[in-house]
Amino acid sequence: MFFVVFLFLLAAAYGYPAWRLQTDLAPAAWVVWIWTAATVLMALLPMGLLLTLRAFDLPPRWHRPLAWITHLGLGGAIVLFDVVFFRDLIGGSLWLVEHIATIDLLPGEQRADWIAMSAALCPAVACVLSCFAFYRARQQPSIRSVTVRIPDLPEELDGLRLAHITDLHVGATIRRPFVESVVRAVQELQPDLVAFTGDLADGSVAELAPEVAPLTQLSAPLGVWFCTGNHEYYWDPKGWMAQIEALGMRRVGNGHGVVPRGGTRLVIGGLPDPGGAEGMPDDPMHVPDAAAVFAGAPEGLRLLLAHQPATAVAATGTGAALTLSGHTHGGQIFPWPLLVRLQQPIVAGLRRRTGEPGWIYVNRGAGYWGPPMRFGAPSEIACLTLRPA
Repeated sequence: MFFVVFLFLLAAAYGYPAWRLQTDLAPAAWVVWIWTAATVLMALLPMGLLLTLRAFDLPPRWHRPLAWITHLGLGGAIVLFDVVFFRDLIGGSLWLVEHIATIDLLPGEQRADWIAMSAALCPAVACVLSCFAFYRARQQPSIRSVTVRIPDLPEELDGLRLAHITDLHVGATIRRPFVESVVRAVQELQPDLVAFTGDLADGSVAELAPEVAPLTQLSAPLGVWFCTGNHEYYWDPKGWMAQIEALGMRRVGNGHGVVPRGGTRLVIGGLPDPGGAEGMPDDPMHVPDAAAVFAGAPEGLRLLLAHQPATAVAATGTGAALTLSGHTHGGQIFPWPLLVRLQQPIVAGLRRRTGEPGWIYVNRGAGYWGPPMRFGAPSEIACLTLRPA
């Protein structure tokens, strides 16, 4: 099902702009053939890259350049889709006004000139916006400070600072220098606790272990905690489980850990991503079980880590005062935020739980997946401070 949806979205991202611009610019037949062939080739590259990486262990000198070409092309196509769609929206609105008010806003030659000029400008505008989106994705994530008001918060936990990282996606286009910048930013916050809610890397442990090594420098008095995301199960799941522990992060899945704070306790629980059912089917600890997370836990403020907002929302009755999630990237590139809403109940930000006490915070992610671009959904590292309600 994933591949069917992915192919449909690729066809829309590449096909719609090509169809609309070819229609309005009316190029020569040979130009249309070349244009169409190039569009089909670029549209097939993302799926081809995904299948190739799954089937073959290509050395970095091969797959990294291919990944850059593929992902930049896909990102540019999505931005061009946005620009062409916005331009068609304006044109459609003008047409609607003309027919309702029975007026001619763009008579004859002016209409033809506007259509041709706007069509010719679309690629140029998309190129500028793509460069901006690339810059936003590649810069160090911004720090987003959030205050979480919790009823009956123990005095010892008043002012507790949580640094929340998610969706780093170290891989072909995100390497060690970017990881180092994220670690520096987190450590400058001087958090009491660091939470990493999954999707650490995209690739083999053998290739990416040196790239993620700076994460060993993450430290906090109450520890560095990790729950798995769906991407942990795509590439050697058992290898990545061991690597996460080697990085000094404590992984919680269908269980919890307890850390004292003065005269009270903080109980940190975690849910594995639902992808664990396929990635590690022989281990039931990688199938989400909300009832098991805090089973036998002592009294204390409960913090829940769950990669996907849908998983977090479905985990009712845990008694968690705060749940941290990621996965959505905030949509990453418009119009994906609109599509993410069809799959996830929360796209980004702090929301109250429905039907029970507690908060859910959905982080837009420090990295990106696929296109090295962010447009309308900047990357972030969240710094959450607990305060009494």
